[in-house]
Amino acid sequence: MNEDASRDAIWEHVRAIDTCMMVTRNGDNIRARPMTHILRTGQNAIWFFADANDHKDEEVARDPHACLTFADPDRHSYVSLSGEISLVRDRSMIDELWNDGAATYFPQGPNDPRIVLMRFEPESGEYWDSPSGSVARAFRFLKAKVSGRRPDDGSTGRAQLS
Repeated sequence: MNEDASRDAIWEHVRAIDTCMMVTRNGDNIRARPMTHILRTGQNAIWFFADANDHKDEEVARDPHACLTFADPDRHSYVSLSGEISLVRDRSMIDELWNDGAATYFPQGPNDPRIVLMRFEPESGEYWDSPSGSVARAFRFLKAKVSGRRPDDGSTGRAQLS
């Protein structure tokens, strides 16, 4: 698959999966946390609402590199994105991105002073797709065993995103 098709597949999977794991560094430790994202492919950005009191400022200031992982086990679809995070305290952008999910975490509304946006700019990504269903999976493994070849794990692709 060419890079343009891989890029399209990556964005398609990200769009279909509501929650990702955001992996950042906190000193010598690596930390992962579930986050609900807002995708803006035209900006090459994935946005998140966050609480400014959760010490993300220090983490991002020390090391802005991050990884986002997306998983849909029911469809056997997975994505990993590498890039950088920046913190954004732009009230007009908060208003633009405001949604019901954000209102659940910030009931005071978009003017809540605790709100900070995290902007993830992916530099590269990779995706994996496997045919679904346990019967199909068992058949692929049996076929591989009989033929002496690796099982067909579906499709995969990589792309530069920045």
